[in-house]
Amino acid sequence: MVMVMSTRVTNPGGYQPRGIHHHHHHQVVVGVVDYCTMSSSLHRAPTRGLDSVSVRGTRKDTRPLQQQDEVMDVDRMMRMMEAQQRMIDDQARMIDDLRRTMDDVMMVQGRDTRTRKGPMVEALEAEDDEARKAMREAGISDRRLVGLFDARYHSTSPGSTPQDYRILPKRIILVRHAESEGNVNNQAYTYLPDPQVPLTQHGWRQALEAGMMMKKVASDTKLFFYTSPYLRSKQTYEGVSEAFGVSNIAGVQEEVQLREQDFGNFQDAEGKRREKAERMRFGRFFYRFPNGESGADVYDRMTLFEDHLVRDINAGRFAGDTSLVLVTHGLAARIFLMRWFHWTVDQFMRVYNPPNAVPLVLERVVPDESLRPGGQSAWIHTKALYRLSDDSMKVLQGCTPEMCTTSWLPRGLSEPTGTASFGPPREVHELLESMDEDPDHHFRNDSPQCDST
Repeated sequence: MVMVMSTRVTNPGGYQPRGIHHHHHHQVVVGVVDYCTMSSSLHRAPTRGLDSVSVRGTRKDTRPLQQQDEVMDVDRMMRMMEAQQRMIDDQARMIDDLRRTMDDVMMVQGRDTRTRKGPMVEALEAEDDEARKAMREAGISDRRLVGLFDARYHSTSPGSTPQDYRILPKRIILVRHAESEGNVNNQAYTYLPDPQVPLTQHGWRQALEAGMMMKKVASDTKLFFYTSPYLRSKQTYEGVSEAFGVSNIAGVQEEVQLREQDFGNFQDAEGKRREKAERMRFGRFFYRFPNGESGADVYDRMTLFEDHLVRDINAGRFAGDTSLVLVTHGLAARIFLMRWFHWTVDQFMRVYNPPNAVPLVLERVVPDESLRPGGQSAWIHTKALYRLSDDSMKVLQGCTPEMCTTSWLPRGLSEPTGTASFGPPREVHELLESMDEDPDHHFRNDSPQCDST
């Protein structure tokens, strides 16, 4: 009979390296014996007989030869078991050594993982360290005031309203794309998709000249470009950017919402003439071209764009002497101004498209004490802190000085002359004075505003 001894080694440390199991079972063949014969012989053998037996054979044993052989077999089996146990102990020590080695390797790898960071993480940490240092030195807690983006203010909560003009871009520049093939030949729209209409050779020259004009206006800042995805707008950006070095361009972002009004798909020339005539009868702003958009549709998507833009501005994305440049289209540029300055539809209808590749500049109002934290205008909306420059107003036909600024006063009320720039108009002063003279007037039952019926 083959006697099999089974042993079990348990990893006391609880760690299981890859490819190594917690428990190891070893089956050891320890000898070939007749277990029944050995058991009965051992049972019959007296204790003193066993004591008198010398395993090494130093004394002569008088027991029968068969019994002596069995005892020797047991002795060999015991020695084999001891050797096997030593081997198992050695294996257990090897496993422990391997476990400790693997632990060390994993710890080293863990430390390396924590210290080996990608470029984005390293840049963010460097920016954060720089911001914290600057904020400690300036004694402030707002990252935007040291020219850094602060996502905590990227929302519509009251905290997002800027209270310091230094986080605002210095100016916002609108530029209609340069002359395109569609501007000189309407037939181009019949065989070219509108987004793929390119600039003419003259248009490329216009784009380069527009860059030189912008350089005169915005040489004191870096430029961040937003561009329509249409080819003529992107080519205009390429021409404009030639006037600036790479270090002067803070970024470029394509914005689908700045695209041209959609007039339909491939445009049939005769059909478009009929539709444009119909638009004049219906009203240019609300007429929607078949398979296209109306001016009101463009207004809606421009509202979304401006909402996101203002939140980015308030969050300090363009702080630190930056000018924004929006490369767009004629109608889109007008509707941007309409939405920014809150023009009525009638006011919009009186304004013409700007010329190709001529910048329109919205200037940040002159910083004075009223614009600093705690100043009189600290609560004013971001858009009210910009005005269209005098030169741009001359370019934009139909735009009046009243339309080129955003006022927090109701339309139709004018500011009284001889008063401070910030404050309620004369009509409001008169109303307040009358309320002071008769404070109960507003709450009388005979007042029409309080008529219960």
